[in-house]
Amino acid sequence: MSIKRQKRVEDQIQRDLSDIVHRKVKDPRLTDLTITGIRVSADYMFADIYVYRLGGDPAALQEAMQGLQSASGYIRRELGSRLTIRFVPELRFHLDQSIDYGDRIESLLAQIRQEKQDPHEDRTEGGTTDI
Repeated sequence: MSIKRQKRVEDQIQRDLSDIVHRKVKDPRLTDLTITGIRVSADYMFADIYVYRLGGDPAALQEAMQGLQSASGYIRRELGSRLTIRFVPELRFHLDQSIDYGDRIESLLAQIRQEKQDPHEDRTEGGTTDI
């Protein structure tokens, strides 16, 4: 199958899935849920859906995953009515750890920058200060 077609299907699933989760599913566990990515298998049988919930609280993330699992049948049925493909892929939900990973890297880089700056260093030219 075509890579371009696979990418179009992934984009369409992401748009429709986002709309379904935010407008159709009435589960309070799914508030502030963000769909960060979709990967459809080459045979279109499976769709790996990566999600993240704002706040990053592990308990809230687990509740959101449980909410998605319990609503997966309804979500798949809604997707089937919107997609123009023969077979709706099985939805597999995963927590997206890349946001937490990126935050950790950013904090480490900030720490390194702070350590490089000596707080006792005289930053004025010639060592004189104008008051």
